[in-house]
Amino acid sequence: MFAYGPIPSRRLGRSIGVSPIPAKTCSYACVYCQLKKTNHHQIKRESFFKKQNIFQDIQKVIKGNSADYITFVGDGEPTLCKDIGWLINKCKENFDIPIAVITNGSLLFQKEVRRDLQNADVVLPTIDAGTEDIFKKINRPCKNIYFDEMIQGIVDFTKDFTGKIWAEVMLVKDLNDSEKALKNIKLQLDKINPDKIYITTPVRPPAEKWVTPPKPEKILYAQTILNNTLNIIERENGNFGVSNFTNASEALYEISSRHPLREEQALEIENKFFQQGTLEKMLDHGELTKYKYQGIFYIFPKKGKN
Repeated sequence: MFAYGPIPSRRLGRSIGVSPIPAKTCSYACVYCQLKKTNHHQIKRESFFKKQNIFQDIQKVIKGNSADYITFVGDGEPTLCKDIGWLINKCKENFDIPIAVITNGSLLFQKEVRRDLQNADVVLPTIDAGTEDIFKKINRPCKNIYFDEMIQGIVDFTKDFTGKIWAEVMLVKDLNDSEKALKNIKLQLDKINPDKIYITTPVRPPAEKWVTPPKPEKILYAQTILNNTLNIIERENGNFGVSNFTNASEALYEISSRHPLREEQALEIENKFFQQGTLEKMLDHGELTKYKYQGIFYIFPKKGKN
């Protein structure tokens, strides 16, 4: 399944997600990634799946569902898909729904990637660092990705892009939340001049167990330095679309593999199918696992456990 949802998004409302790449395939291995550690660390773009099959899956999910955005997000970095430009254009031709792309921005130094994203309505690049050293510590990029080149790629993209740029800054305690680190991030954001800046913090179990959110006063301090920011540090609320699943176990497995679920959300999904007890059975059988982070239990597939 390439398309899923709609799911509640803290930035994009009700969003139909599209993952055109294999699970955990990324140009980064971010310490805070909610999908756990990157399995396939690469910079090479590929047609991983038949683009027609991906589009048919999008059509299937959109049918009978309302959404605020179609969001290309991937189980890693979506611009690694060579067909993302074709898919965006196909969606624009067939659906009256805005297109968003959530990207780490690492490949925008390539002309073909900038071209592929030109017809999106919103692009959300990640800027977690202001210097090469912190970039390597928090994002852990492939060896052929360099900080200055990455930033310049985003800057070059914004010159011709007519849509909106919403930059995201993920703050991790004792890693990029110091005054010096924040001021360096601000320097990079000033080059990009995004329409919005979102400050985020880890709210789901991260790839590295030592990752935690900064203290509230540090988040407030970051706001004063970065200016005109929007916080999305609270957990999302809203219903998950399940009309394209045949039963509760399928829905729980597919959704949690891309969007780790709070235990209460998983129970709400099983209730939609009137199949109470499904979550407990899947946990007992080892199909799903439960992990506690910041006092909250999260559900995701057993294979996703470190």
